Amino acid sequence: MTDSVVSAIVVNWNAARELEVCLSSLLAQSYQPLEIIVVDNGSTDDSVHVVRALGVGWLPLDGNLGLAPAFNRGAKKAAGEFLLFLNNDMRFDANFVESMVSQIKQDPEIFSVDALQYDWDGCNKVHLATSIGKKPVGAHDDQLVPGLYICQEARDVPTTVLMSSGANMLVRKSMFTMLGGFDERLPMSYEDVELCWRAWIRRWKSIFVPAAVCWHRVGHSTQSTGGSRIRFRGTLRGRLLMATKLLPVNYAIATWWVFLAGLTKDLVCLRRQRVADRIEVLVQSILDLLPLLRERRELYTSGQVNPSEHLKRLLQLAHV
Repeated sequence: MTDSVVSAIVVNWNAARELEVCLSSLLAQSYQPLEIIVVDNGSTDDSVHVVRALGVGWLPLDGNLGLAPAFNRGAKKAAGEFLLFLNNDMRFDANFVESMVSQIKQDPEIFSVDALQYDWDGCNKVHLATSIGKKPVGAHDDQLVPGLYICQEARDVPTTVLMSSGANMLVRKSMFTMLGGFDERLPMSYEDVELCWRAWIRRWKSIFVPAAVCWHRVGHSTQSTGGSRIRFRGTLRGRLLMATKLLPVNYAIATWWVFLAGLTKDLVCLRRQRVADRIEVLVQSILDLLPLLRERRELYTSGQVNPSEHLKRLLQLAHV
């Protein structure tokens, strides 16, 4: 036994069968004490019965608030020194939590720990060690904003990285609280990148731990038409918010320009649903523009660094 409580916070929405698998693998973890809290985004299936049958914590919300707000609600209820943020469409190796906690305890400047993700069948690695780069380097890379990519590469040893995946992120609760939690303007997509980016401004590290292994039904929660639209809006919103709040001015301008060009193209092609989604995101982003600019100034002033200097520092992570 150890005196460091870990609080696992699992966000759920109408996924009772996946939740049962996820919680069963958490209950089989070698690490104790482990508090498990399911934060439910207004499910109408039998998720509550699954949770009660397995005897773990249940925090129902009034509706589907999104991932970041649900994580924040769970964090406020959690008793642990460490918070483990998890998706519900996951299962975990028996030593998953132990491997992550062992790493984070090695250095008080570590904010978050990331894990190695396989697809559900275990045939492919779907999440590796992350870095930021100006060009893609592999099949798992994803464009953050125009001219910047979140790159992923295999590592066999613990490695300093850009960010931890929100599907399997372990953080120190004290640091998470000081950062103000996840930005709730990002209900789905980029919430993990944005949080770790802010942690790095304070020089708090993220570490990838390949010994911590999990399996993920990637994209399972957004397979429906409604889910894919939520993901589309979330991605657009995330890019605009990240660029405005955290990136150098040239990247911010390019991101807004590409967004407006996409809106124009959808208008010309009469893609009504896409146009409606883009306009919704545009209105939200314009309303938040001044607050984001104030937050940007406060963040970088307190960190005694400017956005360009900070980006240069993060770009060097790929070479560590």
